[in-house]
Amino acid sequence: MVNGCGQSGSSVLLDEYFSSEDPRFLAELRKSFSAKKLAGLAERWKRDPRPWARRQILAYLAQPLNCPGHEPLVKRLFKHAEHQRDDELMAAFLVAFDRLIRRGRKSRYRYDWQTREVWQEEYLTTPRDTLPRDVRPWTDEELGVTVRIAPSHRLFSYHTRYYLRRRVWRYFRWMGYQRPDDYPPAVARALKRYTDDDFAKGENILDNWSLMQACFRRHDALEFRTCTVRLRQGRGLAELTPAPRFAGLWRKGESMPVLLSVVTEAPSRFVRLWAMNLLRAEHTRHLASLGPEDLLGLLENADGEIQQFGAELLQNASGLESLELPVWLRLLRTPNPTALAVICDVMKQHVRPERLGLDQCLELACAGPAPVARLGFDFLKQRSIVSPDDRKKLVRLADAACAAIAGELTGFALAALGAPGTYDREAATAFFDSLQPEARAAAWAWLTPDSPGYADPALWCRLLETPFDDIRMRLIDCLQQRAELPGTAADALAPVWCSVLAGVHRGGRQKPKAVRQIARAMQADPALAARLLPVLIVAVRSVRRPERRAGLSAVVWLVEACPDLADTVAAMLPELRLSPKEAAS
Repeated sequence: MVNGCGQSGSSVLLDEYFSSEDPRFLAELRKSFSAKKLAGLAERWKRDPRPWARRQILAYLAQPLNCPGHEPLVKRLFKHAEHQRDDELMAAFLVAFDRLIRRGRKSRYRYDWQTREVWQEEYLTTPRDTLPRDVRPWTDEELGVTVRIAPSHRLFSYHTRYYLRRRVWRYFRWMGYQRPDDYPPAVARALKRYTDDDFAKGENILDNWSLMQACFRRHDALEFRTCTVRLRQGRGLAELTPAPRFAGLWRKGESMPVLLSVVTEAPSRFVRLWAMNLLRAEHTRHLASLGPEDLLGLLENADGEIQQFGAELLQNASGLESLELPVWLRLLRTPNPTALAVICDVMKQHVRPERLGLDQCLELACAGPAPVARLGFDFLKQRSIVSPDDRKKLVRLADAACAAIAGELTGFALAALGAPGTYDREAATAFFDSLQPEARAAAWAWLTPDSPGYADPALWCRLLETPFDDIRMRLIDCLQQRAELPGTAADALAPVWCSVLAGVHRGGRQKPKAVRQIARAMQADPALAARLLPVLIVAVRSVRRPERRAGLSAVVWLVEACPDLADTVAAMLPELRLSPKEAAS
């Protein structure tokens, strides 16, 4: 087996796949290791005018050059691209040749005989990963051994690899002198082919020799040698800032769109950050004139750092006063929280509240991200809401998705919907049924003796049916302060008491209150004993001491107040021995 690809590929299949533009061509090519056959294929391939053949060369160079016997194929394709001045293919070769060298870290001990000190230092070393020539797969049938080559091995000796890197960079270097207008787009094509895997380790950054030449050639922390790049003594990779070769060409206004395309299209984060930092350093004036579509392209990018970069450009952009409202609303859909906060601040500065309708303000206020919800609320507070139809629309605030502002939105809405002259029971109920606990808490804070809902029996009846525990707990507390709730009877309160007592992980302080309220309800109406007494007995048998004490106290008080219930209590609670004399005491 060679590189896990099995036996050598078929020459007949390879020719057939190449002629018919079969998608299996590359897979079959990587299984072929006959240098003579591949040299002949290279002559046909490099002169083939079909767009498919060109795409196959680019796809082949995107894969590791680790197939034995492919040296003639790579060299002939490279020399042809160089001769034809094919900038796109040369960019692909630049990246492919950079990937041929991957050094590793090793440690060694050093000794100073004068001071007799020993210390340990790290250094970079090149592994022995050159593919042998003329590999033939073979299998020993007796031993069952198959020839294998590690996937990390690459074509060419190190001497040849260094030569190929210098030669491909020489092509771009001379382009900077002879064709300066073509240099930035050509280098950008190469930068867009690097991936995050090419910078997996810190030393891999230095291994990409051609990239370092193009992007950091003038940086004083780097020492460029004939074949390698090294850091100067006491310097680190964290100090790297854009210092490209031919900096004047990158500084031109025509290079700004090229750098923006690198920011949005480069798969590698390292390359994207380089392009963004170069734009900040050299194109501040040009960036201020970016159009809405360019800014939207940055803000709608899936990468959070690009979104933040777009928000930074938006903050310094010119002509924002004339930006159309649909564009602003589209900007607010940016998912990055940091970028979104900047967008909201800029929109608040440049958009007048009257440009938005009430429905748009409500939609923004109900949004999930806090900056958008806060912006919508600020716009909403500056509107005059006087008509009944506008007030009814405020009920949409009960569906607010942002917990940080849900309480404020509820207070604002109920100030209009719950005032004495404009009280709307249906609208007020919606806020007690909100999914946000902060909204329900604000709605309960509105329910004071001064509000119209405090004496509304229909509202209290609806609150008794609430599915939320926090509302039930507040109802128990409210019963401690009020003799009864408007429009409610003890029979209607029974589900609330039962749910509070049945709660295992909540209501520690409210449970004793509920126990006492149940006892008073049965004392007032003994007919409720059949329904409520079992609930009271649950508290008596609780494993928690406060609830058990409250239950026993309530049972004793109930038997003392209603001696006729003593038999019922004894039947339901046989383990309790309570004589009338003890009950009286």
